[in-house]
Amino acid sequence: MIHRLLHSILTSGIQIIHNDITLLDDLFDRNFVLQDAEVSAIKEYYLAHTPEVINGYARKDSDFPLIAIVLANEGESESFLGDDAGQVMDEDDPYLHSDISSTIWTHTYNFLIYTDHPDITVYYYEIAKLIILGGLPVLVDDGCFEFSLSGGDLAPDPKYMPEHLFGRQLTFTCQREMQIIDRDTRLSKAFRIGGIYVDSSGSSSDVGEVRTNVTTYGVGNDE
Repeated sequence: MIHRLLHSILTSGIQIIHNDITLLDDLFDRNFVLQDAEVSAIKEYYLAHTPEVINGYARKDSDFPLIAIVLANEGESESFLGDDAGQVMDEDDPYLHSDISSTIWTHTYNFLIYTDHPDITVYYYEIAKLIILGGLPVLVDDGCFEFSLSGGDLAPDPKYMPEHLFGRQLTFTCQREMQIIDRDTRLSKAFRIGGIYVDSSGSSSDVGEVRTNVTTYGVGNDE
């Protein structure tokens, strides 16, 4: 599941930065015009207040700073002709094949970053961007593609944001193929012949390359 991979990427990345805080120098020195004193303060705060990562919206008893992973939207965005994606071989019988239906889905997740200070929220927002971009190879290995990131401030809303906190939203979008194996189709396709098939003058192409498992032998001059 994609949200579990995103959770793993974030938690691992947060810990990697905690173990090597100089990674924040690379982020803020290369991409933002910040004074050395501000970067040092960011690193000091980060080590003392490492963000927690959860799935779902923040709760009243959640610890902050916090990054919450929320599924914003998903849906079928592209389909194959007839949803046909080929066939898969049966594990118990290599001569039985099942049809595969497939579609491409687009998944959108929001990372809700909560802290008790607007500047800290911005810092952690940028750190989350760094971690997600660095973790894209993990998602590629899982079959995800067509990535995009966007974001913005969260308006104060007591339904989604605990009081006295500041929030930003980082939106992550990717696509992934979803396959459905129709096991009921495996018995309707002939990939071998159970009985005896004899055609001494024919070839395997006459029967659609089906293996007959029969060798014919002539008897007499005319057979």
